[in-house]
Amino acid sequence: MFLLLQLVFLCDSGFSQSERPRSPEFAFSQFRLIPIHPAGRPASMGGAFIGIADDATAAAINPAGLSFLTTPEISLSHCASWQTYDFPVSRRVQSEGKQRQYEPVFDQTLVNVIYPQWGFTFAVFRQVAFRSEFSFDRQQFVTINANRPLSIAEQFGASGNFAGRASEHYSEVIHNAFVVAKTLQPRVHAGLALRTTQLRLRLDERQYFEPALWLQTQFNAAPDQITPPRVEALYRIDHVHRNQFKASFSLGLLLEITSSLSLGIVYDNLPSYDVENHLIYPAYTLPDRTPNDGLDDAVFFKPEEKRLPFTLNLPDHWGFGLSWETSSRLLCAADVLLYRSHHLLQGLNFDLPQDDSPETGSRFRDSDGEDDVSIKNHLALRAGLEYRLAELGKIWLLRAGFYTEPNFGLQAVSRDSNLQREFPDKSGFVHVTSGAGVVLNNKVRFEGSVDICPALGQIGFIGSTVLRL
Repeated sequence: MFLLLQLVFLCDSGFSQSERPRSPEFAFSQFRLIPIHPAGRPASMGGAFIGIADDATAAAINPAGLSFLTTPEISLSHCASWQTYDFPVSRRVQSEGKQRQYEPVFDQTLVNVIYPQWGFTFAVFRQVAFRSEFSFDRQQFVTINANRPLSIAEQFGASGNFAGRASEHYSEVIHNAFVVAKTLQPRVHAGLALRTTQLRLRLDERQYFEPALWLQTQFNAAPDQITPPRVEALYRIDHVHRNQFKASFSLGLLLEITSSLSLGIVYDNLPSYDVENHLIYPAYTLPDRTPNDGLDDAVFFKPEEKRLPFTLNLPDHWGFGLSWETSSRLLCAADVLLYRSHHLLQGLNFDLPQDDSPETGSRFRDSDGEDDVSIKNHLALRAGLEYRLAELGKIWLLRAGFYTEPNFGLQAVSRDSNLQREFPDKSGFVHVTSGAGVVLNNKVRFEGSVDICPALGQIGFIGSTVLRL
């Protein structure tokens, strides 16, 4: 169908061919890397585990903690959750101008095997560290309020013309690792995880701009004007696909300051991947605005393809954690994580046409010429506590905590309200966690956690089984 339309357009000599206006080099308005807690125990304590790290879970958080283990262990963890995504839509569709979508997730988070030998502790593990998946459709809508026709820049997204979109996105980061840990001195422990890190990335998006809007003589932004997508409105197709392994590592230290107070330090190094955005522009026509003047001033854009390379730099981080055993029953922990995520998407032009004013629209350039969106470095806070209770012949471990979620995605730095709506700041959401563990005997332990984010309407569960051999 598309090929037939393109051939028809190409054979019609009545159209004047024009150069397409500039458009964003990416379709990552909703792109996010969402960290996943590896197991039930740390997840129930808000992820605050760098300074504790005294069980098999330490392999994925602070490998130095494995040096505490004196017997082989196997652990398996799974998560079940509902991730939420807020997409900007017309206020005619939703009064707040956004629509929330829920994506169910059921996935393995961590499998590891621990084996102490020769004064060292060795481990191998597989961990799903980041995961994000969504599909999203919206109709084109216009918020422009002007008693005049659209300029060529406004026809393709400037000044409040929001493209219709059909997007599918999937990203996952998986670590496959070998770990070695050792007690260097009675109170000093060190560990190193050597990993092959797999990136799975897929993005397919179609953008629609309705040609009939070109003929409209005036616009009224209240309520937003909605335009359902048609074949003739298909303007752009983005396709990104990457499945690659790269080397990475994690280095950890654990210092026992006193018998009840410990300090953990972790550096987590993640790789960079060369990715390519394959852009396809089908043939596209804007109709003649003055059909009765004897002149055909319709605009025709011929089919085009572009390949735009960029680099995806997964966010490294430094982590610092304190744990304090206030009594034989109560353990408290707090972590601070410093993420280096500013260059997450490198090599793309972040100066977007969406905030070009009608005066500068013909030049397709902002008045300030600065980037309109950016990705920030992030600081994440985590804290939790664990209470040990002996009842019914079993040891019960009750836990609670909280953490702040970093936003590894684009957000607007432009003051333009349209860009702020399209690229909102999604960082700093607070998650509240709780959970419990039960030690059945000296061989078997079960852990479970609940993770709730009220602001996002999001809930998740992680369950873990630990077997001591």
